[in-house]
Amino acid sequence: MPFEISMLGMGYFSLDAAAVDKSPSEMVITDEKEETYYIVSREVYENGPQQEGYKIIVNEGE
Repeated sequence: MPFEISMLGMGYFSLDAAAVDKSPSEMVITDEKEETYYIVSREVYENGPQQEGYKIIVNEGE
């Protein structure tokens, strides 16, 4: 079942802005185009975006 992109929340067009806004328990992910970045928990990432090809740019704790 495909995930709803709305579960990713607000997108950021700047990796720097997303990295600054995330908490230590969150990660920044992006799609194949690397044009929009999203702050999500590992649980959200593993329940949809990971299977759709999204990749982690900034891991938890970074």
